[in-house]
Amino acid sequence: MKMNVKKLSVCAILIALSTVLSELIPSIQLPLGGSVTLLSMVPVCLIGIMYGFKWALPATIAYGIIQLFFGLSNISYAIGIAGLVGAVTVIMFDYIIAYSVLSLSGIFNKIINNKILASILGVIVVCLLRYICHIITGATVYRELADFSAALWYSITYNGTYMIPEIITTPIGIALIMKTKSINSLM
Repeated sequence: MKMNVKKLSVCAILIALSTVLSELIPSIQLPLGGSVTLLSMVPVCLIGIMYGFKWALPATIAYGIIQLFFGLSNISYAIGIAGLVGAVTVIMFDYIIAYSVLSLSGIFNKIINNKILASILGVIVVCLLRYICHIITGATVYRELADFSAALWYSITYNGTYMIPEIITTPIGIALIMKTKSINSLM
């Protein structure tokens, strides 16, 4: 029981830290949603690396819901373009699923012996999965504005403007933090 309280407390702190890094620290904000942040996915990805999928999934869902509240204007914009179906698509693929995939960040922990390498590869995979979620949203919701191939290309490039920097910086942040003794003691 004592270990569960510790894990729960660490998860709550890491979710809060990710929220602060994504919403309260100045970042590059894009006009239709998305932003380049100061390593905001690192704390949430650490949950999956340290405690595995079982602990990370509820934590990342909670984080996705928190992000949803910060992105309500994106949902109202989607309703204006594609109605209720567009809003549901945005909620699911831009928030719930997009952040839930981060729970898989520890996917290579049992396969690869080197913890840092396993963590880096896991984070790259989950960042790419999150990028794909945002592409799906853009290509489906915003297809109302153009044909599917144009909407798909737009979605790839628009979401790439903030996800590619995140895909590059998040594994670097994970690699640096995995070398610290304090993280290893939490594991």
